[in-house]
This record gives sequence, C-alpha cells and structure tokens, in this order.
Amino acid sequence: MIINIAASCRPDGGPVLEALRRLLGYRVSVAQLLVIALVLGTPYLIVGAIWSSTHTDHLNRMGGTDLAVSFLGAIVSWPVLLVADVCMI
Repeated sequence: MIINIAASCRPDGGPVLEALRRLLGYRVSVAQLLVIALVLGTPYLIVGAIWSSTHTDHLNRMGGTDLAVSFLGAIVSWPVLLVADVCMI
C-alpha cells in the first residue's frame, strides 16, 4: 500500500504550524529578554553554587586558575555533573 503524504498535507501547514507562526511572531524587547534571563538564570546559578560548594573533592589537588575555572565550570554544568554523580553510584 502506497500512501501519498504530499497529497494529504495542507498548503497552510495546519494548526500546529499556524500556532508556531503566531508564537514566533511576538515582538520582544532587549529589556524583556534580560528580565527573562535573570528570572531563569538566577535560580540556576544559585543551585549550581550550592551543589558545587558541597562537591569539592576534585578541587583539593588544584590551585590558581585551574581551581577557579573548574569551580565555575561546575557551577554552570551542575545538572550534567549531578546525573554523572548519580550514575557512578
């Protein structure tokens, strides 16, 4: 049985594409983008700082720039490190 997918497609893209066009059609200012970044980023960084400050075993052998970069990297990538930590148990 052969199904002609192209014949069943609507030329306007259907309701899903129409909703996507409407969503992407909103105008957002730079100030609004900054507020969204602060609202989403602040809790993420707070949780990352708490998680990184309680998991410092690997930092004992480091110093200077390596220590700072590793700690900041752990703050940013805490969800990945959390999954890796759970999977290694």
